[in-house]
Amino acid sequence: MGPMECAPDDWGKMFWVETRIALQHENCFEQNPDIFPLSPSTWRKTPFRQDPSQLSIVEKRGLVIPKQHSSYLIKADQMKLMMQSKKASSRMLISNFLKASHCLYPLKIKYVDNDPEINMWKRKRLQDLIGSLASSVEQEQVYAAQALGCLGETNELVLSALQNALQVCRSLPVRYEVTRSLVLLGCLEAAVVRELIGQLKRGSPMRRMDMLAALRVALHTWAAAPEFQRMLVAARSRLIQILEQLASSQGPTDDSSFSAAACLAYLDSSNPTARETLQRCLVLEDRKMKMQALILLVRYMKIASATIIQALLDQLCHSPVYKYRADSASLLSCIGLWRIQQEDLEDEVFMVLLEKLHCEPFLVVRQTVAMTVEVLHMKEQVWDIVENRLKEKCKVTRRQAVASLGALGLPNKQVFFTLLEMLETDSSEAVRIQVIKTFSILGMNKRHVLKSLLMKVDPKGPLGRECVKALRGLQKSPSTQRDPTLRDYEISQEVVTGVSPLASCVLRAGR
Repeated sequence: MGPMECAPDDWGKMFWVETRIALQHENCFEQNPDIFPLSPSTWRKTPFRQDPSQLSIVEKRGLVIPKQHSSYLIKADQMKLMMQSKKASSRMLISNFLKASHCLYPLKIKYVDNDPEINMWKRKRLQDLIGSLASSVEQEQVYAAQALGCLGETNELVLSALQNALQVCRSLPVRYEVTRSLVLLGCLEAAVVRELIGQLKRGSPMRRMDMLAALRVALHTWAAAPEFQRMLVAARSRLIQILEQLASSQGPTDDSSFSAAACLAYLDSSNPTARETLQRCLVLEDRKMKMQALILLVRYMKIASATIIQALLDQLCHSPVYKYRADSASLLSCIGLWRIQQEDLEDEVFMVLLEKLHCEPFLVVRQTVAMTVEVLHMKEQVWDIVENRLKEKCKVTRRQAVASLGALGLPNKQVFFTLLEMLETDSSEAVRIQVIKTFSILGMNKRHVLKSLLMKVDPKGPLGRECVKALRGLQKSPSTQRDPTLRDYEISQEVVTGVSPLASCVLRAGR
């Protein structure tokens, strides 16, 4: 028997000895020592179940400990933040009191009726018109094509019906109306553009003008969309060639020539024929055509020259239509200060804008001019000039300065308190009335403003009547209605009928 061999009855003794030694070794040497403090589970009667939604603190290694700042640096940072917030709140800008800029020109709200019965009748009307396209009577087909174009429904059912009618029908009046309706709906596919080119080449002047008007509407919508959302215009080069021929064939005063140039400006912003035709329109006496040419040159073709800037200033000063004056000021902001400086027209533009801030009768135009002044980085200089004019001896100059602040806004609290003082002590009643109008335009519904206006309410004089109108407008704002301290100063019928403000306040206090 070798050294590693043993009898079968000795295996049990060896296993029992080794097991006993292992148990003694584990009990004597590998027993875990007691840990203090003891775990909370020692005294917990119920088993602990951790909520998975409960947040816990996790310590991650390698996190950078933030640098400890000294108390001096912390105090300096606090003072810096306080000064910045104070400076930001001290400027009573027009944006804090007026509505957003897009409210200057309210959008036409399209009436949408969600009544299921009305929608059912609309669908039935579209189905009847689509069915009339396949009628054997030519007049019914012409009327159906015209109606579908005027309704403006661009769903797939209408477009497919019009395209099918264009392929099947051989009547020239029907094909003309179908093509015009498809162009109005923005469908500029190959078959539609081919028929459009044929109508522009062979049609009568009246039909050519009508087709150009429809194409201009469609291309205006196409050019206003972002480039990645624009649909592909089929046969674009051929269409541009036909439009160039129409734009250069007649004078700029011709409507068809101008419409062709406008379509070219939408299709190709660098087209020389469109640029020349539109620039020739700037010397015309027709203000409408001149304004349309300026919009196309500046917004769509990105052209800015001394002639264009002078034309914009002329429109801003002498146009009888207020919207043209507002659009001229907006186009000056599109051009930018750098291009105006390149043409050495900065001083002239500045003087015109400064004058229009107070001599313009429409508030919308004054607000647009104020926004243009801010975009052209002239606002600080205008504020300094207006603030100095508040102290002039001439009452007309002071009144103009107060009217300018109604469009620009107030630069600081000192100007606000100056206006309050002028409301109380200025010798000219016209200046005081203008101060009241400025407070009303800017929405200055602060307590001391309302108190000062209320003490001057008098239905017999122009100043008192202006105070009544201003108070009625100011006290409709939500901030005034929420302030409980202003309830005793609400204007009532008693003030309008002649009861003194102090007496009305006492009466309301007694109630």
